[in-house]
Amino acid sequence: MLLKFLGATAISFVFLFATTTATAQSPTLAKRPAEKQETLRKVERKKLTATPSTQGGPEFELKYKFQPGLLIHSEVVHLAKTDTKIDSTEQNSHSRTVSQKTWEVTKVENGEMTFEYRIDEIDMSQRIGDSNEIRYSSKEKTEPAKQFQGAADSVGKIISTVTIDEQGMIIARSDETNPPNLGMGDITLPVPDAPMAVGATWEVPRELHIRRDDGTIKKVRFRELFRLDKVSAGIATIAVRSEMLTAITEPKEESQVLQQLSNGTIKFDIDAGRMISKELAWDKTVVGFSGDGSLMDYSARLEEQVVSTETSLSNKTANKESTTNSR
Repeated sequence: MLLKFLGATAISFVFLFATTTATAQSPTLAKRPAEKQETLRKVERKKLTATPSTQGGPEFELKYKFQPGLLIHSEVVHLAKTDTKIDSTEQNSHSRTVSQKTWEVTKVENGEMTFEYRIDEIDMSQRIGDSNEIRYSSKEKTEPAKQFQGAADSVGKIISTVTIDEQGMIIARSDETNPPNLGMGDITLPVPDAPMAVGATWEVPRELHIRRDDGTIKKVRFRELFRLDKVSAGIATIAVRSEMLTAITEPKEESQVLQQLSNGTIKFDIDAGRMISKELAWDKTVVGFSGDGSLMDYSARLEEQVVSTETSLSNKTANKESTTNSR
């Protein structure tokens, strides 16, 4: 039972992570039907509440500035470890995911930016207890284990098309349902709509639905807290942490939200108008999640880094033709 629980927990986290946050250095573009116009689903815009700094000093405008044809290639490394004890049985699991993702900006209009994102490469591994490590790499022409099949099927495909505003707020997307957050924040960093000085803070609410022992669903409210810690050479360093707003006293319920509580640092290139790195950490222990003799200890690290940017060939050609015709 414990082995099954650990396997489900580790695999679900790795798979959901891989399909929502991934990186790429390959300029090969994902194929899409030329004649098909995708309809995006409107998303309720989250409310951001900002508090100006009391320290004074210069103010900085944090605003997204994507341009059509921009390709942003990133690498994401995620490491996780779960130690679990139920009665006298102890077990542990380790998982590692290195993924390459690309954002391709397809449209910019009236302060709204639309981009497609895809996974170009993925390398995953998992080991539960003393069992052999399971591995999969999209670079190798081998059949993935069933645990990794979902992630393997997503490689090379457009995962979603997303529209954001200049604050990085998602306002439309192609997904039928919003992907799980997993404590990693939204796909973009939300930023205030007014210039802020070092020391300024802002917050964005979010919620999660968990299952209770009686089968009912409980809504759990969180908030993501951000603080502008410093600005150096045009790079803003922003601290981020998750904070529970709904009281949780049952260990079983707490075990369902432990992956949601992260702390870390995000860096934002002010001139380029985009996030360039993210580092998050999780360290949480829950006692009694499955009876008096149970314990779960979860720790994880995530690092995401933009490795390169470029302009797509189609956009370069369009710009060249426009310049030629204007002569």
